[in-house]
Amino acid sequence: MKKWLSYLLLSALLIAALPFSMARAEEAACSGKLTANGNQINVSLSVLQAAAENITSLHFRLDVSISSGAMDEPAFQFAEAIQSEVKDSKVIKNNDSYIVDVILSGKKNQIIFPAGGQADIGTVSLRPSGGAYKISTKFTGITDENPAMEYVTDSGQSVIEVPLVNTEMITIERDSQDSSSSSGGGAPSATKAPDAQASPSAAPPSTATPDISPSPSPSIAPDATGKPGSFNKGEKPSLSAKAGKGSRVVTFKWNKISGADGYMIYSALGKSGNYKRIKTVSKPKTTTCNVTMAYASSYSFRMRAYKISDNGGKVYGQYSQVKKLTTAPAKVTGVKLKSSGKKMNLSWKKVKNTKGYQVYAGKKKNGKYTLVKTLKKGTTLKTSVKKNKKYKYIKVRAYVDNASKKYVYGNFSKVIKAK
Repeated sequence: MKKWLSYLLLSALLIAALPFSMARAEEAACSGKLTANGNQINVSLSVLQAAAENITSLHFRLDVSISSGAMDEPAFQFAEAIQSEVKDSKVIKNNDSYIVDVILSGKKNQIIFPAGGQADIGTVSLRPSGGAYKISTKFTGITDENPAMEYVTDSGQSVIEVPLVNTEMITIERDSQDSSSSSGGGAPSATKAPDAQASPSAAPPSTATPDISPSPSPSIAPDATGKPGSFNKGEKPSLSAKAGKGSRVVTFKWNKISGADGYMIYSALGKSGNYKRIKTVSKPKTTTCNVTMAYASSYSFRMRAYKISDNGGKVYGQYSQVKKLTTAPAKVTGVKLKSSGKKMNLSWKKVKNTKGYQVYAGKKKNGKYTLVKTLKKGTTLKTSVKKNKKYKYIKVRAYVDNASKKYVYGNFSKVIKAK
C-alpha cells in the first residue's frame, strides 16, 4: 500500500490541464454490499453522487474474521470490468482476523462508477481449512472501525473520506455434522447481519490505536474559499518531536491549523516508509501530546490536520515535514559484580535492540563517575575491569545510535558496590 501516494500523484498529473475545482464531501449516501457464492464474497459499492463526480481513485478495507474452525489467508481478485491504471490489494494479518486493503487508481477517463453509481469491485476468496467453520466478512474504516471509503475525482486533487452506510456483515458457516459425505461438511450457508458500525452519524473516536498499514498520502490543493475560519487544507503543520534523556515517551508539538477539527500523528519505523497512525487528537485547540513508543527504535514522524464534513466524512490537509527521532534503550538490569584476583567481573541482562554498553566506575556512590569500558556489541553481556582503589562503585548503561550517528543513551543501572 505504500505506493498509494505515487498513484494519487499520477492521477493528479493526468488531470493537471483541467480547470481546478475543489473536491467536496458528498451529501448523498455511499454504501457497500457483500453477497456470498459458496466461499466467494462478491464486493460492490454504490455512490449516488458518482454521476456528478467522476471517481477515478478509490480506497476501502474489509475485515475477515473467523469465529470457529480454521482459515488460511484470504485473497482478493478484481472484477474484469473495472477500468483502472492501478489495481492493488493487500491482505494483512490483524490478531485473529485479516484486513483486505483495496486500492484503485486510474486516469481521468477511467471512471470506476458508471452513471448508475454502482460498481462490482471484486471478490474475496475465503479459504477455510477443516470440516466446520464460521467466517465473517464486513466493511471497516480507513482510520477507525467505522465503515468508510476514500476517493479522488477527475476534477479535484483532495482525498475525500466518506462513511459507508447500510452495510451488512455476511457470515459463512458450515457444520461438519450436517453432511454424511466422506469429505466431511455440508455446503456452506450464508447469513447477513446489520453492521453495528455502519451509522453515518457515528462520531470519530477521541483517541486511536495504531493503524495496521500506512494511511494514504493525499495530494492536497489549498482551500479556495479563503474565508476566515475555513479549513486551510494547503497549510502544513509545523511539527516538533522530542524525547527526554533515557526516555521512550515522545512529546509532539505543532501549530494550530485554521478550521481544523483535529489532528492525526503517524510514525514509520526505521527505513520502512510504512506509516501507521499512532494518535488522533480530536480537540482542535490542543497543540501538544505525548505518545509512548518502543525502546531503542528509530522513527520518522509526520502529522496532518482534518476537517469533519457535514456527512461525517473527513477531509485531510497536507502532511507536515518528517521529523526523525531515536528513542533511548531500556535501563540495564540484573547487574552482578564479582572480584577475581586483580579483576572485577561484571554481567547483566540483555537490553533489546541496543547497539552496545558503557561501564562507569566511581569512588563515591553519589560522586563523579568515569567511563572505564565501552562494549560495541549489544550481544555482549559480561566484561571485566581491572581493580583500582578508585573503582568502588560500578554502573552500566546501554546505547544506540541515531540517523546522525550520535549516541542515544538509556538510563544507568542500579549502582553496584565492589567487594
